[in-house]
Amino acid sequence: GGPSAGATHPPLLALAPAALGCTVGVQQRLTVQRPGQPAQQLEALLEVDGQAVRLAFFVMGQGMGTMAWDGLQWDTQLSRHWPAQLTPEQVLSDLQLAFWPTPVVQQAVAAMGAPWQLESSATGRRLLRDGKEYVRVQFVESSAVEIVYPQGPFTLRVESPGGPQLCATAQEPV
Repeated sequence: GGPSAGATHPPLLALAPAALGCTVGVQQRLTVQRPGQPAQQLEALLEVDGQAVRLAFFVMGQGMGTMAWDGLQWDTQLSRHWPAQLTPEQVLSDLQLAFWPTPVVQQAVAAMGAPWQLESSATGRRLLRDGKEYVRVQFVESSAVEIVYPQGPFTLRVESPGGPQLCATAQEPV
């Protein structure tokens, strides 16, 4: 039996932390919107340097967990209240699809093989499988991106300083 069309999981990007090309520490707001359910908001602290991508999550000031990715392996500690739909791998993949430099993402997608393609434009990026839209990243405003799964269970909105230009915020002297 072939794989059912509904059950395909998006390929997960797991790009090297250093591939971002800058060291950054930003506070982001994540809004998870599932059909027919109230939106869930999380605050996230995203730190990226040459060694690791680190994320810490909070809801109303309560720690929801931490994730760290060093390019090879995960170190995650998530609270039992963490939304099960959101795996650490998924969060990282979505963030990398949205924020890592286009050439790096393009290369990773090319390495995934024939059915996968990345389309990039000034307004966002689309990951295609067999020519069909699989994940869409929309640069909504100068400070937000939306990650949409047309067939998927949720939409993720990420409000982030500098919007899709994560490194733009990193150049400013502290």
